[in-house]
Amino acid sequence: MQVSSPIVIGRAEELRLLDSALSGARAGCGGAVFMIADAGLGKSRLVQECITLATGSGMAVLRGRATQAGATVPYRPLTEALFSIVRSGAVPDDPELSPYRPALGRLIPEWRDALPYQSDDSPVVLAESVLRLLSVVGRGRGALICLSDLQDCDAETMSIVEYLVDNLADLPVVLLATVRSTPSPALTLAQSSARHRVARLLELTPLTDDQVAELTAACLGVEVPGLPPGVLPWLTQSADGNPFIVEELLRGGIDSGALARTGDGWRMVEGVPRDMPSTVASSVNDRARRLGPEWHNALQAAAIIGRRFPLDALRQVCGLGEDELHALVRAGSEAQLLAPSLSAPDWCTFRHAWTADALASGVLPAQRRMLAAAAANAVESLDPDLPGELCQLAARLRLATGDRAAAGVLYARAGRRALGEGAAASAEKLLDRALELLPADSHPDRRAEVLESLLYALTEAGDVERALRRGADLYGSVLLSPEQRAELLTRLAWVCVVGGHWEKAAEQVALARRLLTDSAAAGQLAPLDVVEAHLLTLAGSQGDDRAARAEELALRAVRTAEEVPLPTSACQGRQVLALLARRHSFDEADVHLRHMFATADAHGLPIWRLRAQIRLATNELMRTGEAEQIQLARQAALTLGAVTAAAQADATIAMQQVLYCEFEQAEALADRLLESTARMHQEGESQFCLVIKIAAQAHQGRREGMRAILAEFRRRGGEQSFHAPVVFGHRAICALLGEDRPGAEAEMARVREWERTHPTIYYQSGRYGLGVLLEVLADRAGEELLAETRAAHAAQLRWNLQFVLAAEAVLLGRTGQAVAAGAKLAEAQAAAAPFPMARHLVLRLVAEAALADRWGTPVDWLRAAEEYFHGSDVAALAGACRALLRKAGVRVMQRRSGNDAVPSQLAGKGVTAREYEVLMLLGERRANPEIAKLLFISPRTVEKHVASLMVKLDRADRKELSALVTALELS
Repeated sequence: MQVSSPIVIGRAEELRLLDSALSGARAGCGGAVFMIADAGLGKSRLVQECITLATGSGMAVLRGRATQAGATVPYRPLTEALFSIVRSGAVPDDPELSPYRPALGRLIPEWRDALPYQSDDSPVVLAESVLRLLSVVGRGRGALICLSDLQDCDAETMSIVEYLVDNLADLPVVLLATVRSTPSPALTLAQSSARHRVARLLELTPLTDDQVAELTAACLGVEVPGLPPGVLPWLTQSADGNPFIVEELLRGGIDSGALARTGDGWRMVEGVPRDMPSTVASSVNDRARRLGPEWHNALQAAAIIGRRFPLDALRQVCGLGEDELHALVRAGSEAQLLAPSLSAPDWCTFRHAWTADALASGVLPAQRRMLAAAAANAVESLDPDLPGELCQLAARLRLATGDRAAAGVLYARAGRRALGEGAAASAEKLLDRALELLPADSHPDRRAEVLESLLYALTEAGDVERALRRGADLYGSVLLSPEQRAELLTRLAWVCVVGGHWEKAAEQVALARRLLTDSAAAGQLAPLDVVEAHLLTLAGSQGDDRAARAEELALRAVRTAEEVPLPTSACQGRQVLALLARRHSFDEADVHLRHMFATADAHGLPIWRLRAQIRLATNELMRTGEAEQIQLARQAALTLGAVTAAAQADATIAMQQVLYCEFEQAEALADRLLESTARMHQEGESQFCLVIKIAAQAHQGRREGMRAILAEFRRRGGEQSFHAPVVFGHRAICALLGEDRPGAEAEMARVREWERTHPTIYYQSGRYGLGVLLEVLADRAGEELLAETRAAHAAQLRWNLQFVLAAEAVLLGRTGQAVAAGAKLAEAQAAAAPFPMARHLVLRLVAEAALADRWGTPVDWLRAAEEYFHGSDVAALAGACRALLRKAGVRVMQRRSGNDAVPSQLAGKGVTAREYEVLMLLGERRANPEIAKLLFISPRTVEKHVASLMVKLDRADRKELSALVTALELS
């Protein structure tokens, strides 16, 4: 008989909190709730109640469960949860998900393309993809994702859960996770998340005696006063307030006849042991026996396989036919012992972990080993490849028979498969288990293979420290050949280079070099040469000797790698050669990048092809100031699902938007990037997002805003990063916009000092542009510096070129070559066309020198600069322009904002701020085309303003308006 309460007893406060969390998610304020309790206290019932509440309010519901089956299957709970929403057809075809679909294809097979997902994005990208999917699914209605039994889940799932917990606050999603109260990584996460106030805890306690009475009455369908005498003492003493055990005891009591229904209600029957079954184990076994000996034995065999088991394996072990197997599942389900698997129809699960444990406890040790061996044979016969969790299930069963070596081989196989699927943390766990089981004396070759795979898993998981320790073990190991150890050390060195661990990378390179003798094949040396070339290029102080050595190694590696072929090493080599070539010529760098693109394309390496495309587009953007190619590269990254690469392209675009003075767009894009990179703990990328925001503030002359972001940049270690010199360069621009020439010169000195002692990564920091102009204006440099700068290809980048040409104009004007100087400044202004702020800054800086040396049209330049900076609210620079104009003897109108700029006697006659500006220029005897140019309006508009002024001020012509201006200035 099925005995359960139709209502939830004793959990009103918990239900209130869950309802509040659901309401928050529907309002766009999501979060995480961890429900912690011992087994049987009602976690599953509360989850179901929460799902009912969510469904009733129209929310999307996703549900997944971890398993105690013993198999470390990456992402299983998430896969089940996403299946539940995909099957319902509730996932919208939203453009926001497009770049994340390839990554999500690892969890949703329906989203996998014909080609396998190929991306070197960090595992965090998958977590971000899940977050984006949940956000889209919950948009406008809210979403609930329930993940049960997280104490049993894999490390990869835990990393994504942690990511979700940290980032749900502003999304329409609530995560409900259940965790046992026994120690586990999930429990640690729940407790730490609660301490950091990013999650709430629901810690279920046993029911009180009164609540047990309510539960018992609800199960029996009576009121509390109608409960038979003796039933409550029996239940409160035996169940310890555990609702599951209360229901199990009631069911067992009814089945045994100790509790019977009569015409007058329920009564306890004398003579039948009231404490029977006194434990869940006896209750479970008693129910199984009532199904008959055959079904009882079959259920015990299933319990030996595990709480979750493949039906075909059980059929073979027990010799059941198909109809008998289905009858067993049906009978076990009716007895509330089994629950068919929704996500895998060929599998079945015991209703509760206690159920499987209770049935297995009745099997003698010898019979247990015999059943485990039969089950292992059956599992291995299902599919020779042992896909999915079958491999680990077979390993656990072999271990149960006492065959440690066979179990070790199977765990190693499962570990290598997990590594191939990108689940490095699970692979590490499985491979460690394999090493523990494989005897060192009788299986040296197998142990060597496992050690090799483990090292790859550690490096993929980013555990550089442990990988290095294992690397030291390998270095002294006799199990691997010197060539094998060198190959692994080379991989370790590359991981250290990518992670910025320069000294550790150098140590691994040195160890690998010692292992490879002079007779080593070129193909063995090429990957090591590539790593060392990157190390020489990126680490330590700058110097021609290091650069020359790096170039020599990279060229040697590329020649070998393209001949063997070793396409990945060839691409790595071309990448470092392109970086080195930029010192001399961006065109030469492009040659290497095109080779890199062709190699990647020919060998099916889409990520390396994309890297080449993005670098080519970036070079083109820096040369021409045109963003078309980088936009195309960004789209290619999104199409491929390379989220990290797309973000890098976005960062390049955002920085260029700053130079274009598209500040709002740049800061909005930088904010979006900062949000995602900070979530994904991509520190270098987050630093660069802050650089973009610093630049946006600097280029508007907003010192306080820039300083606030600089503080965050420093906190994140930015001033010790490669981004430092470009920040110094932008700070110099901010100083110039504040008329702080000494401050700007000091920042440019910092740029020069940094780049003297560090590798040059950025070429728009000012060293090849703005810094040269400032040195020439200060009369500290001349033709020698200009010649040196012009020799550098970086001086031809469009942003730098405007300043270099302006510096040449100043020198020409200083030597009396007025016509040539004017022509050169015209070239500078043409180069500066995409950069409005920089174009007008150059006019302000050069005009002062032109006034002193009497060349060009500095008054017009200052007029244009003053108008621009006044309109841009850069008061210091606008004021400096007005001061220079007055110094030049030019009448300057007083600048105020809006209608306050109009004198009261004119404002009273209806003169607008724009009309007043036109009037003041009429006082200088300016023609309409000149006024139009200075005010950035059309000549036709000037005519309209003049006509309006004549009517409002009762003047007959332009001459009388000009006279009025003189009278106003004298009054």
